[in-house]
Amino acid sequence: MKKKWASLGWVALYVCIAFMAEFAISLIVVMCLYRDVFIKIASGETVDSVQIYNHMIKSLEIFQSGEGLIIISALADLILFACFGVWYYFRENKYSYKPDYRRAFSLKNVLCIAGTAFLGQYAINLLLMGIAVVFPDMFKAYEELAKNFDLSTAPPALMILVVCLFGPLVEELTFRGMIYGRLRRAFSIAPAAIISGLLFGIFHMNWVQGIYATIFGIILAYVYEKTGTIWGSVLLHMCFNSASYIVEALENWLAAKNIPYLGVMELLFGVVSAVLVVVLLRHIKLEKKIAGAGGEA
Repeated sequence: MKKKWASLGWVALYVCIAFMAEFAISLIVVMCLYRDVFIKIASGETVDSVQIYNHMIKSLEIFQSGEGLIIISALADLILFACFGVWYYFRENKYSYKPDYRRAFSLKNVLCIAGTAFLGQYAINLLLMGIAVVFPDMFKAYEELAKNFDLSTAPPALMILVVCLFGPLVEELTFRGMIYGRLRRAFSIAPAAIISGLLFGIFHMNWVQGIYATIFGIILAYVYEKTGTIWGSVLLHMCFNSASYIVEALENWLAAKNIPYLGVMELLFGVVSAVLVVVLLRHIKLEKKIAGAGGEA
């Protein structure tokens, strides 16, 4: 029991660091926006209330814009990568276990991971349809947030780098490498995956995104276990985020074609996709080594 409480204590520390990184970057941005005001206050000058109001409006516009959110997210990710990257490297080097990357990333596993990422988008859409019906106001707020991550809200290269590559890497390092890895030294797979998944959902700070991020976090922990390496969950996360743009483009193209009963077909495909995701996940595994093959026993 003492080992479990110690593990939870470390996890609480990791989560605090993750949230503090987001808060610190947001605070720095605000201080930069209010630089003139702070300088005047420090020098004893009178600060115009109109100037403060204009700064408030400007800061709100930056925080609510897609490009502003992406930049803040990227800077926070840099802090977490610098902190947890070094920490994770030295922590894991204490253990003798080394992943077998050739077995982890067999063609079969890579195809299953890619298929899970693509079909998972339609399975998530099925969940979003249900949320939209039951909680319309909550879903409307989510739609407004999702617009900020459209490729048109910031330079596409920046969006792809942050959303599809660097962001997933840092989130996996934080939630599967640091948090799930620490939990697994005290808990079995199921509670460790659920706790890390819930924390991953909470970290997104949005009810709708938090719901599916929790489910996705549990799946990522499962893939981490099945491949025996954090790079398995990193690959799935990168593919999943990238697939969101592919599916969005595909859906926009289909909508433009005015295909009859498109909504019904998407609903049915979502159900099929959810089933196929389960099938694909069950087929991700480390194949047993054959004695004598490649000089290994």
